[in-house]
Parts: sequence; C-alpha cells; structure tokens
Amino acid sequence: MFLHKQIIQKDGRHMNLKVTYLAHSGFLLEWDNCYWLFDYYKGELNNLDKEKKLIVFVSHGHYDHFNKHIFHLEIEHPNIQYFISSDIKLSEKDVSDYGITGELSRKIQVVKPSLEYDANDNHGNKINIKTLKSTDKGVAYVLSYLGKTIYHAGDLHLWVWKEDDKQSNNNMTARFNKEMDIIKNQFIDVAFAPLDPRQEEWYHLGMDAFLETTSVKYVFPMHFWNKPEIIQKYKDYRKDRKEDHSRESDNDTKVIDVERNGQTWTIEL
Repeated sequence: MFLHKQIIQKDGRHMNLKVTYLAHSGFLLEWDNCYWLFDYYKGELNNLDKEKKLIVFVSHGHYDHFNKHIFHLEIEHPNIQYFISSDIKLSEKDVSDYGITGELSRKIQVVKPSLEYDANDNHGNKINIKTLKSTDKGVAYVLSYLGKTIYHAGDLHLWVWKEDDKQSNNNMTARFNKEMDIIKNQFIDVAFAPLDPRQEEWYHLGMDAFLETTSVKYVFPMHFWNKPEIIQKYKDYRKDRKEDHSRESDNDTKVIDVERNGQTWTIEL
C-alpha cells in the first residue's frame, strides 16, 4: 500500500519512510540510513540491509512487546543499538540466558521514563529520543529525526474498563492526561498507538484523547489482538463525528488500515 499524499514540513525536506507491521505492537521503520525496530514480539525480519544501522526499541517487558531474540540480531547486524526499558531487568542470569556478551552489552542503553537520550544514524545524523511514563509498564517513545517526529506509545494508553470502579478509572485518566500534557499540541508525522477491542464501547477513548492532544499526520493503530476490524469501526466512528460537525480536527489525521502481519507501506514525509 502506498500513501501518495505529499507532506511539506517547515524545513522543506522530503523523505520516504517504509513501515512494516510485524505483529501486535511491533513495527519496523526503514529510513535511508537506518532501521528502527519497535516492540518486536514476533514476525519476519528478512532481507535487512546489513549496511544500515539497526536501532531496537523496547517499551516494556510484557511478552507481547519483548522477545529476547532481539539480542541475537547483533550476529547479522553488528551495527546495532538497543534502547531497553528499565522494567526489563538484565540480571546476570538474564544476561546469560539472553546471550548478551560484553561487547553486546555496551550497545544497550537502559531507558527510564521522562528522560532524553541520543542516537545517530550511519551518517552521524542525530536521533533525539524522549521517553514518557507508561500507564502500564515502561515507557513510550517520542523520536525526532531529520525534522520528523515519530511516536510509539508502547502501552501508554487510557486503560479504562467498564468492570473497574470509578476511582480506578479516574486515577488512570489522570495519569494518562499527565503524559499527554507533555506532548500537547506537538506535531507528529507518524504515530503508533493502541486501539484495543477488549475495552468494548470504551475502545476509542485513548485514541481520541491522543489525537485531540496532538497534531498527527498518520496514525497506525496497534495492540488490537488480531481483530483488525476494530480499525474500520473506529474510522466509521470518526466519520460520524465529522458529519455532525462537532470534531473538525478529525479531518487532519489519516488512520491507517493495518490488516495483516507483514503488511508494508511507503509514506512520503
């Protein structure tokens, strides 16, 4: 699938970004000079250009966001760097189990919420990495690179449930809003954010809040538990809101149809 709409940023630069959906919340982003791998859990990682730097991001240690196989990628991709959430404890036993050698350990940056980190691509271009505090475990990532901004939520989401009491949901809402305030009014080129059908009729609240807080060009829903039909349901819901003229800002974001593992898109930014 190709998205042909051209976006002109203030710096005037244009570039192509290839996005591959791996599974659940896992995505591979390919730039001209590097790859970014987010929350790898399963999926094929074939035919990667070994000349490009591979940067691996893990938002937290839940099994559906973290697979120790990522530490084996260094065998074929020695130009690799890791940003691993601090909730993943790399004890001596873990280091042994994961096959982390001394050389590999020096390529791992453990990250904590509400901090900033830096990386570089093969050509020395800076990647600024900011972390937000998840409402579940670990972090969300906000990355700035060559004038573009990418957001991966991990499990930072408005996890409100019909079966929970009002106080619990209010506390969750306050925690979520606190993190959203940090990125309020920020322009985001591409975002990856949860749309979880397990929340039943409240499934859309977190995505709504995120899109109303920020200005997003493209959003890839994720964490939908092999029920991609929730995305079309959400798009229909947004269309209905647009038609009642109550949400003019709904025109601004392209919600991407994520349908199957291995699906790819090329976006011109």
